[in-house]
Amino acid sequence: MSSKGILYVILSGPDQVKRALEGLRMAEYQAGDGNHGLAIMLQGEGVKWLQEGNEDYRKEIQASIGVIHELGAAVFVCGASLNEYGLTATMGDYKFLNSSAPKRISQIIAKGWQLAIF
Repeated sequence: MSSKGILYVILSGPDQVKRALEGLRMAEYQAGDGNHGLAIMLQGEGVKWLQEGNEDYRKEIQASIGVIHELGAAVFVCGASLNEYGLTATMGDYKFLNSSAPKRISQIIAKGWQLAIF
């Protein structure tokens, strides 16, 4: 059975920049080919990428999230993680979909999607 899509779950935060960036780059490349059978979810420390900051690595990661969103892929943010870190499902002018991570993951698996966790 072939996959109908892929959900990139970004769990890595600022302490694991390279890991988070690689996952987002892969998602960005897939989004760029016009096949929108993909979505990303920021969960756990991954929601920390929504925080403001001037670090170069933060700007690069936020640019990737923005590109993925602008190319039409869904960007989900775990509501429990947002609450844990006192954040909202926004990044600058972008507003993302607040979601329950366990529910969303169950839904995508039921639809024949795959998971990629970074």
